[in-house]
Amino acid sequence: MSLYRTVFRQRHALLPVIHVASREQALRNAAVARSAACDGIFLINHGIPFQSLLAIHHAVIQECPDWWVGVNCLDLHPSEVFQHLAAEVAGVWVDNAEIDEQGAQQGRAEAIQAARSESGWQGLYFGGVAFKYQRPVEELEQAARLAARYMHVVTTSGPGTGIAALREKIARMKAALGNFPLAIASGITPENITDYLDVADCFLVATGISRDFWELDPTRVQALVEAVSSYSPAQPRQAAARPVGSVCFVCEWNEGRSVHLELSARRRLREQGSSARVMSAGLSPGGGINSLRREFLLRTGVPRQEIDSHRSTPFSPAHAQADLILVAELPMKARLLASRPELRGRVMTVRGFLMGFSPESEALTEAEAHIEDAGGHTPEEKLALYRELESLAAQIAARLLAGAPHAGRAPL
Repeated sequence: MSLYRTVFRQRHALLPVIHVASREQALRNAAVARSAACDGIFLINHGIPFQSLLAIHHAVIQECPDWWVGVNCLDLHPSEVFQHLAAEVAGVWVDNAEIDEQGAQQGRAEAIQAARSESGWQGLYFGGVAFKYQRPVEELEQAARLAARYMHVVTTSGPGTGIAALREKIARMKAALGNFPLAIASGITPENITDYLDVADCFLVATGISRDFWELDPTRVQALVEAVSSYSPAQPRQAAARPVGSVCFVCEWNEGRSVHLELSARRRLREQGSSARVMSAGLSPGGGINSLRREFLLRTGVPRQEIDSHRSTPFSPAHAQADLILVAELPMKARLLASRPELRGRVMTVRGFLMGFSPESEALTEAEAHIEDAGGHTPEEKLALYRELESLAAQIAARLLAGAPHAGRAPL
């Protein structure tokens, strides 16, 4: 069991963030979070030096000796902070863990790791990755995978303080991390947290539960705790639903969008130990995978044999056995249901699935549901569309790994 799961054994951990101004103010806000049954808190300094922050941390621990209390020392570089920590500091959060997803070497992250090891400090390290006010990161999956080597909790955020992260970003990172813990450190509120409970493990929250920059709002803290504690992957009203054991992707020719999603989603699910069956089909006979897409898929890690063995396959009774059938365009859903009405309750668009709809409740326009075909585009445009498919595949895998139920038929 990881150190994180040894400390936080429940599905989610909720850690309010207190912007520390004084000892009395920190103790007052800690009491708000503790009385609401939060799992712990982080103390962060904005207008005081780290020495004062650590002294106030000690005062909070004296009042709450059996509670988890971490710090973020904004005036210290990550490689410097560990030498100043007492054993009572349960966790450290840094905004920039110095992960370079484009580099062959991780010298700066290794320097932080060495400083942590040399200090002898044994707490949880929350490292900022693709974090607000840092450089942009496009290769989110690679950044997340690298980060897992150097920290206990990969910690990301939206683009700014109080601004929610795109669900797509969180889903992509979580799909790459699998069971490794992922924390979100901006933009979480009692109203939106349900959008992230299936793709994140830990929430560091300040603005969304505060009256102002310095004071937590007890009512909103309690509302957030209740939203987290009431989470269930399968709600009672969905008791008849069952997890997806097989999924089929469908596009027009089964030579582009559908096979790309099949190969990419299968790779991601397999890497996380999932036994879900993944296939694809077309509504019309098509050709093979073009050379540009073939090379792109190889670079993402799809086995060459799987790419070379693909043959365009029209939708058949075998594909109709899938628990979930995801189509690239809304008219395709209508065409499938017109020819095979028995599929009702199992066919929906890819984008509808990722937005949390069920096959029956899907309410998207054709434009909202559409996934563009790469045919007829320039090579640069094709690559951009391929990258979009990779993002969609990551989100699909994350939902399936999280046990997303569906309103499918009874088991055969």
